[in-house]
Amino acid sequence: MVKAIDSVTRAMQVLEKLQKTSPLSLSELQRCTGINKATLLRILKTLSLSGWVVKSLSENKYSLSSSVLEDTQPKSQEARLAEASVPVLDDLYRRLDWPSDIAIRDGDRMKLVETTRNRTSFLINRSSLCRPEFLYSGVGRCFLAFCEGAERSDVIHSLRKQQNKEGKLAHDSLWLSNMIEQTRTLGYGVRQVSYYNNRSVNGLPIESIAVPIKQDDGVLIGCLSLSWPQGCIDPPYLEKNVLPVLRKATINIINNMP
Repeated sequence: MVKAIDSVTRAMQVLEKLQKTSPLSLSELQRCTGINKATLLRILKTLSLSGWVVKSLSENKYSLSSSVLEDTQPKSQEARLAEASVPVLDDLYRRLDWPSDIAIRDGDRMKLVETTRNRTSFLINRSSLCRPEFLYSGVGRCFLAFCEGAERSDVIHSLRKQQNKEGKLAHDSLWLSNMIEQTRTLGYGVRQVSYYNNRSVNGLPIESIAVPIKQDDGVLIGCLSLSWPQGCIDPPYLEKNVLPVLRKATINIINNMP
């Protein structure tokens, strides 16, 4: 009698759980499969290398890859963008030594869908749940500058309804026009350093820039940002050494998307 291969059986069990409920953390997978941690980590590593499973950087949770679900449960563009960015953000952190975010529009705010903030200690807010504002953050300004005109008008209309500082600034048409034009000229969005007095754990203001992530047809789907404590990257180095790396990263993200 031919014997079953236990490791394959356990791998199939993991895939079945992820298909039914996803994403799941290592501890959640351990509870629902009963597989010990060491074995489960080996299975997940093998499935990841084989392209069956992906692990998010921000939440440390596992899910089935888009290629596996393509014909049965296609992932949203947001999920596919986050998945495609994982190896790229991982490489960016190793090369630049500062955290990166992938952000998309979420109504009248931006939303982080993937990040390497949890790898650094200088940021006070390392949560992927933070929602940057359009007119003060690098990702927000980048999105406004490079999105389609109809979407830009929709965002501005939504901002102008708000009874807060950003809502008031959104009514300044001249400032908006200048900010958008300057961002387009630069090719990237620049975070307002005094953005709500947000500072690093060492008390330094935080600097950040964001570049657009565009599909092959030119449609903007999100932004890639890089953050660092003020003064750690000077303008010449940024232009010559950092920006080319970020722009190449956006191309890699698009190429990774299924």
